[in-house]
Amino acid sequence: MILDISEFLQIFSPISLHHSEPGCYNNPWVFWSESEGCENNSSSADLGTPPMIHEKIKSALSNTHCWCFFAQFWAPVTIDSRRLLSTSDQPFAITHLYNNFAQYRLLSEKYKYNIDANKLHIEPDHIILSGGPATAFRNCRASIDKAHGFLLEMNDKLISVMVPICFAFKSNCIGVLEFLFNDSEYKLASFLVYTVEAIKKAGLDVFYVQHLIPYKAISGLEVTKDEIEEALKVVCETHNLALAQVWIPYEDKYNVPFSYSLKDSKTKRLLAIKLTGYLYAVTNFEKYLRFGDLTPRAIEEELLLVTLQDYKPRYISKLHSNKLIGWDFGFPSPPRALAICLRSNDTGDFNYAFEFIWTKHSNYKIFLEAILLTLKRCLPRFKFASGTEIGDELHIHNKVGGTKFKIFQGKRSMVVDDIAHSEVKCKTTPIVLPREVIEKQFGKTMNDAAKDLNVSLSTFKRKFKELDIPEWPGPNFMKRNINDSSVIQMNTNEEDNGAIEYTSTVNLNKNELTIKAEYEDDMIKFNLPISQATFVNIKKEMGKKLELGDKTYKLKYLDEDGDWITLKSDEEMTDCIKSSRKSGRIVIRMRVLPSPQPI
Repeated sequence: MILDISEFLQIFSPISLHHSEPGCYNNPWVFWSESEGCENNSSSADLGTPPMIHEKIKSALSNTHCWCFFAQFWAPVTIDSRRLLSTSDQPFAITHLYNNFAQYRLLSEKYKYNIDANKLHIEPDHIILSGGPATAFRNCRASIDKAHGFLLEMNDKLISVMVPICFAFKSNCIGVLEFLFNDSEYKLASFLVYTVEAIKKAGLDVFYVQHLIPYKAISGLEVTKDEIEEALKVVCETHNLALAQVWIPYEDKYNVPFSYSLKDSKTKRLLAIKLTGYLYAVTNFEKYLRFGDLTPRAIEEELLLVTLQDYKPRYISKLHSNKLIGWDFGFPSPPRALAICLRSNDTGDFNYAFEFIWTKHSNYKIFLEAILLTLKRCLPRFKFASGTEIGDELHIHNKVGGTKFKIFQGKRSMVVDDIAHSEVKCKTTPIVLPREVIEKQFGKTMNDAAKDLNVSLSTFKRKFKELDIPEWPGPNFMKRNINDSSVIQMNTNEEDNGAIEYTSTVNLNKNELTIKAEYEDDMIKFNLPISQATFVNIKKEMGKKLELGDKTYKLKYLDEDGDWITLKSDEEMTDCIKSSRKSGRIVIRMRVLPSPQPI
């Protein structure tokens, strides 16, 4: 039942609620109490959430839009020396003034969620719960799931979306935004992406799954990722695919509850996190691509990801719209998809789920063969996780009807010959590069060194990683500040064989960037997680530290060839990061220059 505003406010009496009306269609009503910013229910509680955070949360909620949802902010408080999440005196929002949403809000204020790592047991009175927003807070990971805890008492068809919040450039979670929907046709990928944009517009940020990727734990993964990125680009552009993504398995390491019931279940669930992706030609799929950066996917939830478990290739002749995304929107025919599970010789038994989506096609069997042949050319060191070579006769499961079909039937000799004589060359064949040969290239850029040795950049990078060279000593290597904690130190004593001896003196964090920027006579330096290194974030941080007005300055970065390149977009920021890796730098050097002002 929809109430008018006076009836809705009366439900919360005697608490006096302030509110702002929807600014436009599908924007919510936003509510807050006079006592927000301080927890008054217990004398042993801390001072609650700072008013600044409340204002930012209200701003983010007011700019979030969807047909029908309820949202509230769970903030950390300390009660009786225990860290908990609470909605008391926190902002909340509703698109429609439904009575059941008001009742859920009142019920939420009676409960707390435990985020104290040393006190994870559940209280006998069940007022302090586990799971739900506590899991999102502790893991710093957005999630989409069925209704949890006391929600089941109200409606077992609700969908819950949890979004942990942080400050830009910070790694500490400051609370969790919870969104509830009725179990109906909502395109949750688009909603989550748009919600993150509203959160960023309010001056806050979210966490990205890339920080979960275990680069350091799996030898060769970072170099293999670079190879995969090149291959996805070639495959998409060669065959006009809309989208290609690669997912890797991940088991949660925190051993915290995934169950959203009242029981403290510590069952671990295998997740898939996006390693990388490439969008080509069809921008309608951008939301799906970005969605993979925001939250992992639970394996077994979708057939495209279950291949990580059973290694069976899957073809979907028609992607149907679901709660996640509207696949058939705006296309004359529904998109099709292929999912396969591969392994690389360079990373052993580690699995990669390749996902390809396209909208234009002819004979699907020939089309699938063509995709796999191009992938074979680009990734010669990969084969199916089942042990089959790419190009061998292959059984593919068709989701529609649960049938199977074969490709490459009796074509093995033709396939091998085709690969050998193809003009499409993504990678060179395996080549031996002794350490002494590579060492003679020290002091050059990696691009120049690879060209001199007549190998691809990816092959060259893989080879020097195999030799346990911690970082490539490029042309600017000797110029680095020896006191910089993120720079490798060099000893230039030359041995008889002409090699340069080097030692690593510090810990190198490849998930974090160090940025140095010059502006007139000033220089600043700050660190930033790679997952948050967007053009907008970096420019905003520059402006804040140098006290510059927006649109009054521009940025340039120093690339691996020693040239200053103008930086204007996220795509160029990605090139900037790649350039720093190619040159052997972890420190990105930038210049802040005044922009010409209109007369």
